[in-house]
Amino acid sequence: MLTPILICMILYCKVKIKQFIFFVGAILLIGSCKKDAGSVGADFVGIRNKFTTDTTTSIELTAYTVKMDSLVSSKLTAMALGRINDPAFGVNNAALITQFSLPGNEFSWGGATKLDSVVLQLRYRNAKQIDGTTLPDYYGDKDAVHQFKVYLLTEDIRTDSAYYANRKYKTDGIEMGSFSGKLNFTDSVPISLGSQKIKFPAHIRIPMNNTFKNLLFEGESKGLFSTNLKFKEAFKGLVVVDETSTQVGEGAIVYVRLTSDYTSLTAYYKDSLAAAFPIIGGIRGSEAAYNYYYQTDRPAGLIQNPFIGSHRDIGYVQALNSTKLRIEIPNLANVLNNPKIALNGAEILFTPLAGSFNDKYTLPASISLVGSDSTGRNIFLKDQFSEAGSYYGGTLINNAYKFNIVRHLQNILNETKDQNGFKDYGMNLIIRADDPVSAQRIIFDTRRNSGTFKLKLTYTVIK
Repeated sequence: MLTPILICMILYCKVKIKQFIFFVGAILLIGSCKKDAGSVGADFVGIRNKFTTDTTTSIELTAYTVKMDSLVSSKLTAMALGRINDPAFGVNNAALITQFSLPGNEFSWGGATKLDSVVLQLRYRNAKQIDGTTLPDYYGDKDAVHQFKVYLLTEDIRTDSAYYANRKYKTDGIEMGSFSGKLNFTDSVPISLGSQKIKFPAHIRIPMNNTFKNLLFEGESKGLFSTNLKFKEAFKGLVVVDETSTQVGEGAIVYVRLTSDYTSLTAYYKDSLAAAFPIIGGIRGSEAAYNYYYQTDRPAGLIQNPFIGSHRDIGYVQALNSTKLRIEIPNLANVLNNPKIALNGAEILFTPLAGSFNDKYTLPASISLVGSDSTGRNIFLKDQFSEAGSYYGGTLINNAYKFNIVRHLQNILNETKDQNGFKDYGMNLIIRADDPVSAQRIIFDTRRNSGTFKLKLTYTVIK
């Protein structure tokens, strides 16, 4: 027979078991829900809390084109080289500046009396994205004719220094090598070494002229081959530029990799011998290297100044240190001034102008929307650090780019309350400088009230 104390203990345990089951069920239910309130619908949240939830796309946006910030180009995953004459942007140029090293200290030509030839070899990027798709090795006209020229750098550059893409280079203007023609991006290149033939993967080959061959050959007799440091005091680096005279709609930018075994300055001598002077620059390079980007023949009025520019119905964004699209929300203070408003969602849409892109002028797979400081320079948005990569957006889907910026706007709202003053410096739309390196551009349809350029706000009014 159960005693009263035992009966009470059994009843107590049953109650605790029920509470435990309820607790576990609640935890599983909460865990199955997403953190973002927008995932269950802002209207549901509003109804549940008996608040009024509303959506508006009538927020006025201002967009205009400004100059892109200068960027560090000495630690890139790939380098750009070439010239493209875009009918909307003008001529975009990319020059390559790089050091090259000795094959080894105390290097010798082994009694050779001359060099047979010297060739600058530049391996194409030949890289893949995270999803496994192959990155293109060029942008623009694949069959474009290039006129590459090589000069000797006349100033020291260092591996421990950061070089910006607007930093000009110094040469004596004496041509040391050249290539003229179309580039082959697919076929291997057969190289003859005496009776042997070796196949190299597709790459750019720029023959160096007799002036350079003599300078390089005399390096041994002048004592320049004793150490790499001594060598670089005499041979400070190479400057490779595309001096093609391009007409509107012509040209291309190609991407090369300086961390490839096939990228080098190769000297051939004694018929069957070759010495590779390594070029290992870029993100993991042991030689200093950087890109110099510059624009010419840009249409008048394309670029305005930050904070004082006026809205344009067409926006222009171009990579290689060229242009970015500035976005301002003039009446944002009025929208966020209501202390009873809680933001649930903020989605901004950018749509490329119909007919502005094709197989030659392709659209980037993704772009970035960043914040702006008080001078208009790029800074990160709060939304870029979201725990879900797909939340922030920026991927090309159905020929449009969408971004979620609710955290950015909420941060402005919070700072307004804390600092007793509204501070919104706008945003900038850019094509990223690296990962991958790209020469692409986008022309946006930024007409107001067209549906192609809009900010959709979802908010709850707390009564």
